[in-house]
Amino acid sequence: MKPTLTAARLDAWDFRILSEIQADGRISKSELAKRVHLSASACSDRLRALETAGIIEGYFARLSPSLTAGAIFFMVEVVLNRHRLEDQRHFESAIQDFPEVLDCWAIGGRIDYLMRVAAPSMAAYQEFMDGLLQVGLGIDQYYSLIVTKPVKSNSPVPLAALEKR
Repeated sequence: MKPTLTAARLDAWDFRILSEIQADGRISKSELAKRVHLSASACSDRLRALETAGIIEGYFARLSPSLTAGAIFFMVEVVLNRHRLEDQRHFESAIQDFPEVLDCWAIGGRIDYLMRVAAPSMAAYQEFMDGLLQVGLGIDQYYSLIVTKPVKSNSPVPLAALEKR
């Protein structure tokens, strides 16, 4: 049985592979092998191990901002009524079912969660938030921030810092 890969067990080859696929998720396996200076089979084995271990969670396309030009994006700070573990688990599980919620992070500090939400209009956003309050997620308060323009997004994880740990 092979040992499970963890961030602590990744070696320089793994970090090179991760760096390349963060830059280009559509890179062919042969080109990837060439760029990281491994044989095609060794590179493919490492890539498969990274996927199996959950280090690589998936491959995604970055869409042009022109496609989403009509959308409004909101950062939403959420505070729950109660802070029991089951309340957090309920919120975190339920929020997965809302495609309007693009991202959701648990936050330490004055708020419990920070969400990135997309809506076609202000009215649609308010209707969405009203609906969230009605479905019993335990939301006590929420604060909305309108994204006026993206400045930096979809940045790759800074692997050099992780590699030095």
